[in-house]
Amino acid sequence: MEFFVIFIVLPIVGVIWFLNLVTFIEKLHKGKNTHNQKVLGSVWTFLFIALLFYCLIWLIG
Repeated sequence: MEFFVIFIVLPIVGVIWFLNLVTFIEKLHKGKNTHNQKVLGSVWTFLFIALLFYCLIWLIG
């Protein structure tokens, strides 16, 4: 299970986080509303950090 999280889920969340960041920067540059990207960015960041800590705890323990 942990290998699945480390090698599949964590990279997917990282890619989605990066795509959200790029969309945020594009909307910010065009002067459009960025509220949705801010909320999604905070959710993806929370998921990424939570999964990263889960993997680190699994590797240490």
